[in-house]
Amino acid sequence: MTDKENYTILAIDEELAPHISVDEAQKLKPIQKKFMESYLGRKDSIPVEDWLRAEMAENLPNCSSEEIAQMSDEIITTLKVQEEKKASLEKAIANGRSKESWFADETKTATSYLSAQEASKHLQRLDDALNKANESLYRTIHTQAGTISQNSHLDGFIAEQYHAQTFNLNAEATGSPYRAKVLEPTGNGYAKNSVDIVIVDESGKVVSRYQSKYCKDAEATVKAFEHGDYRGQQKLVPKGQEQDIPQKATTVLEAPDGTTSTPLSKGQAKELQEEAQSDKWNDLNWNEYKVKDLAIGIGKKAGQSALMGAAIGVGFDIAQKVWNGEEIKGEELVETAIVSGADFGIKAAASGALKVGVEKGIVKAIPKGTPAGTIANIAHVAIENVKTVCKMATGKSTIKEGFEKMEQTTVATVAGIAASTKGAAIGRVIGTVFGPAGTFVGELVGGAIGYMCGSKVGETVVKGVQKICKKAKEVIKSVGRTVSNKVHNFCSRIKSLFSW
Repeated sequence: MTDKENYTILAIDEELAPHISVDEAQKLKPIQKKFMESYLGRKDSIPVEDWLRAEMAENLPNCSSEEIAQMSDEIITTLKVQEEKKASLEKAIANGRSKESWFADETKTATSYLSAQEASKHLQRLDDALNKANESLYRTIHTQAGTISQNSHLDGFIAEQYHAQTFNLNAEATGSPYRAKVLEPTGNGYAKNSVDIVIVDESGKVVSRYQSKYCKDAEATVKAFEHGDYRGQQKLVPKGQEQDIPQKATTVLEAPDGTTSTPLSKGQAKELQEEAQSDKWNDLNWNEYKVKDLAIGIGKKAGQSALMGAAIGVGFDIAQKVWNGEEIKGEELVETAIVSGADFGIKAAASGALKVGVEKGIVKAIPKGTPAGTIANIAHVAIENVKTVCKMATGKSTIKEGFEKMEQTTVATVAGIAASTKGAAIGRVIGTVFGPAGTFVGELVGGAIGYMCGSKVGETVVKGVQKICKKAKEVIKSVGRTVSNKVHNFCSRIKSLFSW
């Protein structure tokens, strides 16, 4: 493989071996059943925190009270964080924001106590971890690209950020109410002929629109503008090219009150690109851009992870073999909790049972001693996805809508992990939750919860999963036939192929 980005699409079914067996699932089942029935029997008489601690102690008698307390508290704390992130993302999307934009803001808040360089390193760890999890999960896309995009046109994107940032710095310094914003992709990617940068007033009203072209020379820039319909947009070009462009062009953003950005030449933009791609930039403002760039990219990769996970389905097949026909006391309560969304206790019970199974060596895919919070993340994703599958299988949402919801679950969960995990531990958590082990085990957990709602619901879940797996595999194969050597094209192709 060369130093350029190369991708190979492989057949998932042939490359992935199950990470949990029917025998393991059979041994885990009585623990899962015991935890769920215990919770349902006591949920109205004792706080879930106290119940979980007592149940964990009963099932892990060799652990000290301190160890039990730590495990129980980690599960509860993790689930609370994830519920908060889930609600926050849902609200943002309802207000018209993209999940990537939300994720970028969440990571900015989570790293606000760090210096710009420390924040950048924090996100690099997260990005690296998600890359590794995706690669080991589906063995589908192989790239030698680094954390920062190696796109040869990255200087154009940097130029847009440069103009917006320098404009906003100048506006802040002079007390101007105007602000510049760089267009961010929506759930459907960049629209044709879309605006690159806008200037808004203090009420948010757009007062100016710009289309930016940073080509090698004036002749190439002119041709670039000829390839689109940019009426109503001012032409933003590199410093030094404006006098050779026949159409009216500008080298700066400018507000009605005279506030401007700082001009940037093509050569300067290329220098910034080289600094970015060699990881040697030192300027504080560009470290902030780097964080933003990474955050948007991480949000997209989380969506890729959701797609590839949806194409597996092995854990659900095992759950069907083990749980079909099994009855538990209070199954209607499980179904009500899942349907209503009041499922915090269900997630706590599923997390506790899985942690016990891991510590007893029943679930071999996840090492003993894996933090309880990591296991709670697996259970959270599993149950959220089962709720989504049920809606798709019963026609309450389309497959496209359901997959988008799965993407949102993954993005919100990654945000929760980023906010609560420090240093190198991020890699371990992401690798476990979104790698092969977490995916297979999570499917088993989700399938078990489906059957705990009753065999009818369980069968509905399995049929829904089969339909989703088929469609996800079709998308992956189609993307594999057309994907180029630019990683962002993968995301946009997925979006377009889900438009049925």
